[in-house]
Amino acid sequence: MKDRTWGDIPVPNIYKELKGEFVEFIESEEKLICKFPVQDKYFNPMDTTLGGIIDSWMDVVMGPLSFLLGELVVTKEFKAKYIRPVNPTSKFVKSVAWRDSKSEKGTLFKAELYLDNGDLAAVSEAIFVQPKNYESLFENM
Repeated sequence: MKDRTWGDIPVPNIYKELKGEFVEFIESEEKLICKFPVQDKYFNPMDTTLGGIIDSWMDVVMGPLSFLLGELVVTKEFKAKYIRPVNPTSKFVKSVAWRDSKSEKGTLFKAELYLDNGDLAAVSEAIFVQPKNYESLFENM
């Protein structure tokens, strides 16, 4: 995997661990689609993917999307609802994230996680805000 994609956009380190793949950025819809292989090292003893990994597959798409949309923000709050398990029958999952709204309190992003057969596995929403050290972040850019 390249260290950078789409010019100067940094690939998050977690993508290297999760083996993420940028599928499509639809700027007009403020939407990003990414794909992740289902790895058995993320299964619990019941052969289903841990909830924290499912959360990561969605959150880690929201972050780069915010960057693509010109925001330098971090996750403040994250909520997820699990609909179907992700187990060894799925070879990959696809995460679709979009910006739902933006206000002075932060930006609301939403995501859906799909199994490789197209079934919806999970949904989430997150509030992103500028970090308190926002100004100092530009010193190293």
